[in-house]
Amino acid sequence: MSAEETVEDAVRAAFTAGRRLRFDPRTPKRDRTVRGELLSALLTEGARGAALRLVGANVVGSFALEGTQVEHVVDFLDCTFERPPDLRMARLVGLRMRGCKVPGLWGRNLRVGSDLVLEAGFTSDGVVDLTDASVDGTFRLAGAVLRGGGGDHALLAARIRLSGSLQAIALRAGGEVRLRGANVGGNVHLGGARLLNAGQNALDATGVTIAGTLFCDAEGGRFTAEGRILLDGARVGGSVVFSGARLHASVVDRPVLVIPRGTADEAAALVADRMRVEGNVELDDGFTSSGTVRLPNADIGGYLRLSGAVIGRREVVDELADHTGEVVQRIPVALHADGIQVQGDLEARGVVNGGIHGDGERDAALRAYGQVRLVDAHVRGSASLSGVELHGPGIDVLFADRLRVGGTLFLRDLRAQGSLRLQNAEIGSTLDCSGASLLSPRRRPDGTVKPSLDARVATVGKDFLCSHGFTAAGGVRIRLAEVGKMATFAGARLGGPGSDIALNAYGLTVSQLVLRLSEDRTPVGRVLLTRVAATTVLDGPGLWAATGGVDVEDFTFRSISSTPHVDVRTRLRWLREVQPDFAPGPYEQLAAVYRDGGEEELAQLVQLEKQHRRYSELGVAGRVWGFLQRWTVGYGYRPWLAIAWLAAFWLAGSGWFLGHEMPKLNEDESPSWNAWLLSMDLLIPIVDLGQDGKWKFSGASQWISSTLIAVGWILASTAAAGAARVLKRP
Repeated sequence: MSAEETVEDAVRAAFTAGRRLRFDPRTPKRDRTVRGELLSALLTEGARGAALRLVGANVVGSFALEGTQVEHVVDFLDCTFERPPDLRMARLVGLRMRGCKVPGLWGRNLRVGSDLVLEAGFTSDGVVDLTDASVDGTFRLAGAVLRGGGGDHALLAARIRLSGSLQAIALRAGGEVRLRGANVGGNVHLGGARLLNAGQNALDATGVTIAGTLFCDAEGGRFTAEGRILLDGARVGGSVVFSGARLHASVVDRPVLVIPRGTADEAAALVADRMRVEGNVELDDGFTSSGTVRLPNADIGGYLRLSGAVIGRREVVDELADHTGEVVQRIPVALHADGIQVQGDLEARGVVNGGIHGDGERDAALRAYGQVRLVDAHVRGSASLSGVELHGPGIDVLFADRLRVGGTLFLRDLRAQGSLRLQNAEIGSTLDCSGASLLSPRRRPDGTVKPSLDARVATVGKDFLCSHGFTAAGGVRIRLAEVGKMATFAGARLGGPGSDIALNAYGLTVSQLVLRLSEDRTPVGRVLLTRVAATTVLDGPGLWAATGGVDVEDFTFRSISSTPHVDVRTRLRWLREVQPDFAPGPYEQLAAVYRDGGEEELAQLVQLEKQHRRYSELGVAGRVWGFLQRWTVGYGYRPWLAIAWLAAFWLAGSGWFLGHEMPKLNEDESPSWNAWLLSMDLLIPIVDLGQDGKWKFSGASQWISSTLIAVGWILASTAAAGAARVLKRP
């Protein structure tokens, strides 16, 4: 009897008895070789209670069960197959192939009534094809090695249905792992897996449905993918966990137009468009991706966590830095999350106060190399980007138009090389940019820079905080924004080289506006406060020393103060410095504030300065008329000046006429000489006291009388003009 016959007899006996047959791996291969045809025949015709359990066997020939229903357990351990097992359309009670080595596995439409076990060193040098397979249990691939045989695919499991979990911890795959349209009743465990398919898809789980959680984390080693991960359209009942994962992809999608003069370059490493997750999405704790992470229109039922992640390619951003000062046309994208819905919080800060403590450490904040896109995103909770590093010099490194945040948007101590764009954003509570540093803003074609922070038409429910060392090299634009309580720029550094506008607050509506800037924090560029409506304003000397001036047309407020206190003359000097051309509005506003505060004298000083500036910009006649009004009646705000001048000229005239009695003009009349009444009659127009026209003036007395008459008319006219102006005053 040959060795082969002896082995096959032993296999038959063990199969019939349902016991395990173990071959010593040290024995020659011929002493443990069994034909695949024999095994197929046994499984097809075996009696009830039989089971195929082989350890260390060498299976040659064809092990084919295509279309066969097998009622026996099939359990291979450390066996070697010469040809790929053919299990297409087969129905098996259970299949275990732990530690086996196969040149491939054909299992399309396979049905397994319990667990499918291809783990513990299972190695395939060809594709494992389980397309449309069904497993009424758990699919185990932990520690398996799928080489793909030099093809594009290592595992084909599209539309596979698992009633249990997919256990693939520490899986090694050299080719695409395809789970497109799969339905998994439990969790998917890929922790520690290494999926290598450079330049193509490493994992294609498009449209997958997972009742539990998807784990692609550091359990069992760090999950690593060389190639793209596709999760677009996935439905996950639990969470999606990529904590500590490392992704690298070189697949470049077709560039997408994102701004009028630019396109987005996306070498996507993780594609999760339209993904729906009932739990959390965790891309944190050392998660790194050299390509774009795509989450557009994803729906996350819990929170999105990015703390400790590093996303994007540093070398691409370094190229941007080498072209500083130029307009960037192709924009690298790190995170693309347009239209994402997050029911909980978005967390990207470091664990310890949002601090940055190194590359990929657990307590580090997100670091992104390229643009972070959150256009039309909606975060129902708070969004914390405190301490985050965003690298994208010359581009909108945060593009978040129409972003909606139900709670607070934290940007504390954020470090950005590039601009932050939050146009039409809606923040339910506070927008906190305290301590943020925004450098290398985006540039226009003419070489000027765009705002480092652009929050035009934004709505902030509570406070807008840009203080405690906040720096915006390109300035801040909050044009037509609405802030519920306070907007503060105390101690901020606004503007820099190339910035024409340091702060554009045109049309801002706010309760308290804090512009307390010291002289060493002078804004570089213009400050636009045109049509700002505030209840309270706190300012400082640095604001009014802005290098481009301060526009205050229609700037309205109810109170204004400064620390330390600033007197009215200083404020008037500030207005003169920032308004080379006279405009009455700012003076009227300041006077109204003083008047409403019960400081009428200060209000008059403001009105006097307003009239002085008004007449000083007229022609010669206007300036003369203004000079007369200023020194005679104080433009109508100091009527006692007219009385004083009248008294002075009356006394002077009376003194002259006391020593120079004039002869009667008409000998037929007998008027009584009275120097005091004569002087008064000459000074006061229209009123007749019986002295004027009764005496014949000559010599010096004639000039003095004429002077008194002229002075009287001038004082009367200026007093009337001033009185009319005062009566018109609101």
